[in-house]
Amino acid sequence: MSSTNYKNKESIVLESDRIRAELLPNPGGKLASLIDKSTGYEFFVQRPDPIYKEQPFDALYVEAECSGFDDMFPTIDECFYESFPWKGTKLADHGELWSLPWKATFDSENSDIPSVEFSTGGVRFPYSIKKRVQLINPETLHYQYELLNHSAFDFEYLWAGHMMINLQEGTKIVLPEDCKEATSVLSAGSSKFGDVHQWPFLKDATGNPYRADIARNASVKGFEKLYFTKPLDQGFCKLEYPDGNRIEVQFETKNVPYLGILINEDGWDGLYNIIIEPCSICYDRPDVAKKYGQVCVLPGFSSIQWAMNIKVGDCIEKKQ
Repeated sequence: MSSTNYKNKESIVLESDRIRAELLPNPGGKLASLIDKSTGYEFFVQRPDPIYKEQPFDALYVEAECSGFDDMFPTIDECFYESFPWKGTKLADHGELWSLPWKATFDSENSDIPSVEFSTGGVRFPYSIKKRVQLINPETLHYQYELLNHSAFDFEYLWAGHMMINLQEGTKIVLPEDCKEATSVLSAGSSKFGDVHQWPFLKDATGNPYRADIARNASVKGFEKLYFTKPLDQGFCKLEYPDGNRIEVQFETKNVPYLGILINEDGWDGLYNIIIEPCSICYDRPDVAKKYGQVCVLPGFSSIQWAMNIKVGDCIEKKQ
């Protein structure tokens, strides 16, 4: 573990013989970069500007750096809290956490498992959150979260891990067997909000069917955001690249039972990527999720924990 700089921001590097993970305490406790050292492949979306593009609290996420892995909480889309005692309070775009500074604390007692703990607290709501990030083996970055409600009142929220991961044409998206029905929430194709598809089959802008589990050429200029709105027994999303690289996101489904994905084949902002979002509820905002029967509540003066792994490794024999 070492301290360095990512662009003009102070960063922390967790490194093994296999992977190099670079994290930013400010802003967001963000995972900015994840590289497979055996291939040199950078998995996370990078922006070319040498200066990190920050935005103040309550600004638009897409006008900031918009890369890497950020925590979305207590919403993704901007909306307003619906229940007492915070009824009418604005929930910032993509939540509060991505724009806040986080305190970084190093584990000095266990040098065999490099780790750092990030923590921060709410701006408009009385919560705190911490996450411990550590290399549990040379290929695996482990996240352990704890969310605390410091008020006497129930707190309704959405948490999602917003991981902007690079694609290659022909990349295979491998999901659990129970990911059978996918609901559209955003589309450059012919889908409307709430349309239900039999994964992996979608329709493009002209209504022609295609398989969404194999990345198309960027020339299609398409994007589609989907949620698998039934709770999952197994939580994972694997990407198998045609050049042999592999990344897998694994998550506990007890408190994070859902999965969203946004496949962006150069349909937005000149990017060719997928956003993988393990989440506590779907539909990008708590009030809309409630209309579909999904509510995630942290009772007063209580806490909740969940865990996640990001695992890197080869999946197929490399081409000679």
